[in-house]
Amino acid sequence: MNTEFYTFGEILWDCLPSGRHAGGAPFNVAGHIAQLGVSVSLLSSVGQDALGDEILELAEQKGVNVEFVHRARIGLPTGTAIAIVDSLGNATYDLVQPVAWDEIIVSAEALASVAQAGAFVFGSLASRSPYNLEQLDHLLEVKGPLKFFDVNLRPPFADPKRIVELAARADVLKLNHDEVGQMASWIRTGEATPNPPGNPEAVAAACAILSEATKTARICVTMGAEGAALWDRGNLVTAVAPQVLVKDTVGAGDAFMAGLIVGLTRGADKQTVLTTACRLGAIVASHDGAIPVLPPELIQEFRTNLKATK
Repeated sequence: MNTEFYTFGEILWDCLPSGRHAGGAPFNVAGHIAQLGVSVSLLSSVGQDALGDEILELAEQKGVNVEFVHRARIGLPTGTAIAIVDSLGNATYDLVQPVAWDEIIVSAEALASVAQAGAFVFGSLASRSPYNLEQLDHLLEVKGPLKFFDVNLRPPFADPKRIVELAARADVLKLNHDEVGQMASWIRTGEATPNPPGNPEAVAAACAILSEATKTARICVTMGAEGAALWDRGNLVTAVAPQVLVKDTVGAGDAFMAGLIVGLTRGADKQTVLTTACRLGAIVASHDGAIPVLPPELIQEFRTNLKATK
């Protein structure tokens, strides 16, 4: 089965105060891409356990093709993450290790399918595993799809040097406000100190530093309630985020990423892509869990906007 987009990385259970929810950024992005009406496959791994059975069933219900999600060897369970959500709805995680998604098998069939895809999406968290880095290397050698790198500097799995190396192989980077500041600081000084840019000019400057180090032409920066910015070869476009009552921010950035990927691969203008992606992220932040059902009218508006800007 050949699908249009592919995501690579973790699929796991987020254990939140509101209950247990399927998660992992690559899975969440895939789930939102599917809701936007685009065929998508996940390349990952789950354990030979009941949690693996359950999460695969849920992925299929979300419209994600799991043909390339393998069952891990005995001893590697389906991934879990204990999430703590603060009063602002922001989550921090305790990620279990090692788990099934630390050994993602990429078959020859998967490589051939990715070569025919419109987009290939990968994150930084799955690169904590040397095994996955080797598999990812094969995928990034594939010519054809537009490659999107979703940066996630989540301690203790935050290696700036590796981020730069992987970013150099991507067409589009996406990272948040704090992360772009840390990466720019690391490139300049060798220390990834917290240094979030405070205005659009500072965002553009941080993106320029990151682009010079990685040769990546397009960098997207999410800024939570403040919206987002897209730096494209020196030009910066910004969009504000709709005001919503936040329940939890888990998956909001992944919904944004889905909108960004679909919009850019469809050739929509950058302002439309950014504005619509911000709306998708805000809707998810106003619900519990990472992949709530999106309002049909929002999906229709998204598709209409893309058609209007081609």
